[in-house]
Amino acid sequence: MARKNFYLVVGLAALLVFTAALAFTANGVSNTAQNTPSIAMADSDLQVPPALPLSGKWQAKPVSGASVDLPWSNVRVNTDSTNEAHNEPFVAINPNNPNHMVVGANSWQSGDGHFEVYSYATFDGGQTWTASQPYINRNASRLNAADPTVAFGPKGDVYFAFVALTPAQGAVAVSRSVDGGLNWTSQRWATSFTTGADKPALIANGSELALFYQNGSIMGTTSNDSGQSWSAPATIEAGGRNAAPVAVNGKVHVFYSTANSIRVAHRIGNRYTTETVASATALQARPTRYRASIYPAVAADSHGNMHVAWADGRNTGHGNDILYSRSTNGVWSTPVTLNTDAGSSDQLMPALAVGPDGAVNVSWLDNRNDSANYNYDVYMVRSMGCGNFGPNTRVTSVASNPDNDPRTDGVMIGDYFAMAAGNGIAYAFWTDTRNNNADIYMAPVSINDNN
Repeated sequence: MARKNFYLVVGLAALLVFTAALAFTANGVSNTAQNTPSIAMADSDLQVPPALPLSGKWQAKPVSGASVDLPWSNVRVNTDSTNEAHNEPFVAINPNNPNHMVVGANSWQSGDGHFEVYSYATFDGGQTWTASQPYINRNASRLNAADPTVAFGPKGDVYFAFVALTPAQGAVAVSRSVDGGLNWTSQRWATSFTTGADKPALIANGSELALFYQNGSIMGTTSNDSGQSWSAPATIEAGGRNAAPVAVNGKVHVFYSTANSIRVAHRIGNRYTTETVASATALQARPTRYRASIYPAVAADSHGNMHVAWADGRNTGHGNDILYSRSTNGVWSTPVTLNTDAGSSDQLMPALAVGPDGAVNVSWLDNRNDSANYNYDVYMVRSMGCGNFGPNTRVTSVASNPDNDPRTDGVMIGDYFAMAAGNGIAYAFWTDTRNNNADIYMAPVSINDNN
């Protein structure tokens, strides 16, 4: 391997290993979790390099070919003028105003190799965006920040959780905005400095905030005072990872993956009972170098049905696919494959949102337009809640080469993409490299156009 690629791969692997795959086994039997002390991370790789230098030999690698005309625009979300990397978007939509969304993303725009979390707020359905930085109470031992997750409170206040680290191991902070995500007025640490934390997932359930994270186990903690203080953490399941919570009729449920399953934990008071949603198969080998994992995407509809999608490698010879299941009256449907391509391309990083009209929208990274299975687009499908999905629809007007970024050079595009849904419009968010660097892009896909 060339020296450039060696240092780049090693640097980025260490830089974001707090999301690297953990080895664990799954327990498919329902169990009960109780409040227990948080387990310290044994992963020494949490001590990450403070910065990742740019390579002086990098050359742009844009995708060749013309753009595709679509009924919707592709809009750049991040507002900086740098050529630095941005990835891993997460979006929350105001339940009382579908034109108001807040996006979180990782960013290297400082230019010195350190990574940050940025927030981007829109009040016009994604036409314009305003940037801000939620990490306002910096800890000297935690210079970098990543893994954004966002939630709206019942009164329109916005909460932004993230992991801060380097040189110390990760800890989760939660910041609050009372002006819709334009400014951040408070920040509190939700996890201990003495135990590692990774991949937070935040949800508002009425006036309560529920935060989930991983440190060798899936953990949960709650706040009833707008994030000012947090309960003792509860251990939900050892070996679980990639939490994705949803609130249904005042109750919180958190989905997560294990080595061979998608599982969900139902919170009852301060306890959790768990069940298996479906089996999951490890992802097949891919020609690309960026990390991808089995990361559930979830949402609930107004009838209390829960919906989950994930990337899965079970269909040998067909590449990695997007699978979907829904719960009706507590019974999970047999998983179905959402992508309808006939070849062996990969589909990864699903995002899922249910709109006020009941439409279930699922988007994902898709390699089907590249015979080398390397460059990616974003595709989506929708269902009016009956489980029957319409055709696969292309969202991106231009494909992205994952290598076309001078900072990450194909090693990382983030662990997830994002999706929100408003009144007849689905909003897809992804990492995009059309500008010779990784940006956050979005598309407002009209339901009427997506037939």
